[in-house]
Amino acid sequence: MSSGHQVQQCLVRANAKYVDSAKKDVVGALSQFKDLAAGTDTFMFPDGKRRTAFRLKGTIPVYYKGACYNIPVTVFLWDTHPYYAPICYVNPTATMVIKESEHVNKEGKVFLPYLNEWRFPGYDLSGLLQVMAMVFQEKCPVFARSASNASSAATPSAGSSATSTPTPTPYPSSQPTMPTPYPTGSGATPYPSGGAPYPSAGAMGYNPYMNVPQNTPYPMGAGATPYPSGSGAAPPRPPPVSSQSSVGSGNGSIQSDTIRASVMTAVEERLRARLRERLGTNSAEMASIRTTGDELREGQQKLKKMLEELETQRNSLQTAVEIYSAKKTELAKALSDAGGTDAPPIDEAIDAAYPLHRQIVMNYAKDLACDDLIYALGQSLKKRQITTADYLRRVRDVSREQFIHRATMQKCRRTAGLPI
Repeated sequence: MSSGHQVQQCLVRANAKYVDSAKKDVVGALSQFKDLAAGTDTFMFPDGKRRTAFRLKGTIPVYYKGACYNIPVTVFLWDTHPYYAPICYVNPTATMVIKESEHVNKEGKVFLPYLNEWRFPGYDLSGLLQVMAMVFQEKCPVFARSASNASSAATPSAGSSATSTPTPTPYPSSQPTMPTPYPTGSGATPYPSGGAPYPSAGAMGYNPYMNVPQNTPYPMGAGATPYPSGSGAAPPRPPPVSSQSSVGSGNGSIQSDTIRASVMTAVEERLRARLRERLGTNSAEMASIRTTGDELREGQQKLKKMLEELETQRNSLQTAVEIYSAKKTELAKALSDAGGTDAPPIDEAIDAAYPLHRQIVMNYAKDLACDDLIYALGQSLKKRQITTADYLRRVRDVSREQFIHRATMQKCRRTAGLPI
């Protein structure tokens, strides 16, 4: 079984478009079928493009005629999974052969109504694997090679050519007896479960009524299906027909009781097969519905938590708005109170706390004014707006006043204990 991190890495390597949804589906399937493993492989898709694909490979347990077999399968996912149906294959080992049916072709590709009707989120990998297991219970897709076929395929006889090697076939043999799918030898298959190997190749065909004429309207033995019953055992065979009760007046006809028993057995098997198929699909759908319900309940809890957080934030914002409105009202009232009085003079906007400090400020301002005046006189002299004599006379007067202001300012600072 692969971990969620490994599954996510494989999905990323396969360029999956919906990693979160696909990961959740795959992890759910792996939790139920622990013999499957996640990985990537190069695969030729039905659209004709070969690219890296995510795949589940391993075995699924299938109960066939009272024994549990591990059927090797591979499931390839599209990059749009779970919104597109997967592609499933049965992978027989060297000791197995594929039994073709309406659900499995000779290449091992699986065909199921569940795949044709695939709709997300009603369908998932867990339901698909469960349906595959139920369908394989009715018609086992693989069978063990017979010992004679395996030995002849490995070592041809001296009288046979290289091209006449016999090929093992999964179809019933022409023998009139009914072979059983029980073990024919130890170590026949690499996937036994509970000590039971895969059924032999002849288990799919048996004829319980060997003396039935060719013109009988009821099913022949060769058409009998190997569907297991509800308890996993093979359907009961009718009692043997004696020569006195089965043959009538030398024409080989069968007694009416035997015909009735044969027809009832065939009808019972067909009804049982259809019932299993319907129940298997319904069971998978119910499992998918339960999973969807769990997801919806989880989403409901998340939505409730989000609503509670939003309600808390709304209350906090409402409190902040109330505080802001109160402050705004207070500021508006202060502005209205301050706007009713006349503005003070600019010179009185900044005033010293003590008269001595006020005198320092005044002398400092006059000192700076003298500097500005001397600068203005120099500019006027450059522009020849005043004569040199006027310039010198005015500078002398301004310098005398500036000296008095500076001396007064130093004396005040000395008196106030300030640095000079």
